[in-house]
Amino acid sequence: MKSIAIAMMCHAINAAYCQSMGDDSQPTWDDAPEAHKQSLLAGVKMHLANPDATPEQSHESWYKVKEAEGWKYGEVKDLEKKEHPCFLPYAELPAEQKAKDYLFRTTVHLVKNFPDSDEYLALSAEVVNLRQKVEQQKSVAIRTATVTPTESIQKAAGVAIQYVGNKSLYTDHLYNSALTFEQGQVRSIPSDLATKFLKHPEFKAYEGEPESTSGETTEQVSDDTSSILNRSKEKQQEEVDKENQIFDEIETVGKMTKAGLIQYAQEKYDQKLSPQKNLDELKESVTQLIHRFGVV
Repeated sequence: MKSIAIAMMCHAINAAYCQSMGDDSQPTWDDAPEAHKQSLLAGVKMHLANPDATPEQSHESWYKVKEAEGWKYGEVKDLEKKEHPCFLPYAELPAEQKAKDYLFRTTVHLVKNFPDSDEYLALSAEVVNLRQKVEQQKSVAIRTATVTPTESIQKAAGVAIQYVGNKSLYTDHLYNSALTFEQGQVRSIPSDLATKFLKHPEFKAYEGEPESTSGETTEQVSDDTSSILNRSKEKQQEEVDKENQIFDEIETVGKMTKAGLIQYAQEKYDQKLSPQKNLDELKESVTQLIHRFGVV
């Protein structure tokens, strides 16, 4: 399951727990501040990268990051004043907060291997698409023998969707495809991506020959779509590679000795770590450096 989906699930479980304790102030995921979402996402990634980390170790890591950012204790969370009610040593946290930490860790490891619902929808759409291809090819073969197999496959490839929203120009940021749609424009896109777009009322399935509002031909629109999707895919792959590089580096650091960790921090980040820290503390300090500054 994607990290963002796990973070959303953890947020919902935390809100339900708070509600059971009489606290109805927790916002929905959509209404939650971006800083809160990023904090949850960072916690999910930390537990995924460190499956043996305890809630106490997780809190200590969070505490050190907040301390470095200038946060302090406050009875109510205040982003402007950088005050947080959980900015306390783990032993001093209320039992309710410790329970939340354990729920968070358990949820991450419980659902991390679950498939995403989009994968099921994409598979279903692909099966339908393949069946349509077979039926269309049969129909073409019966109707005329002059149509080549290549032409038949090209017409059946992809799923045609039409933008019927109110914007004169719509750009997709939700699914990171970078596709743009003029009002009424039709694009033929991969079935898994089409399944996602068709969840929204601004899009509908289109039957007919795709043609843009600017008069471009089907072939031109198709080429443009493919080019945009390829660039978007390359960009997403770069981000995945960067994240994997960080996780690989953290895994390597996890096998180092105390002396190796101290030397690593000095050479890579020009940071002096105290030799008085134990091995786990040094690993945590170096891991924070990697998350903060990236792989050097």
